[in-house]
Amino acid sequence: MANRVRIGMTILAVPALLAGCGPNPIRDPAQLAAIRAEARALMADPPVDASSRVPERRWPRAIASLRPEWVRIDADGVEIVTKIYFDDSWGYFVPRDPARRPPARTGYSAVGEGIYWFHFS
Repeated sequence: MANRVRIGMTILAVPALLAGCGPNPIRDPAQLAAIRAEARALMADPPVDASSRVPERRWPRAIASLRPEWVRIDADGVEIVTKIYFDDSWGYFVPRDPARRPPARTGYSAVGEGIYWFHFS
């Protein structure tokens, strides 16, 4: 009986552990620089207004290679959401002004080349 309980608890714990393991950011400087350049180009593109989602057909190659859930441009910069799990989300943020840090929210960490990784729950 004790073995069944242990096995049952293990089976229940595995999905919970996997859910807590989110994606990890890339760290390759060349790939990060390409993402930054593409995000800047998206911000400079007049047809895309502030606070709008970029249609998938307009995602540049390096950003599309991240296989994002969505890409959004707002007044602060470009959000590239790569994973959504219930209330959690992970992704990259490229600030509009490279001299400014991300918006005053928790969950950001610098990954390099002026790009930030975020995890919000």
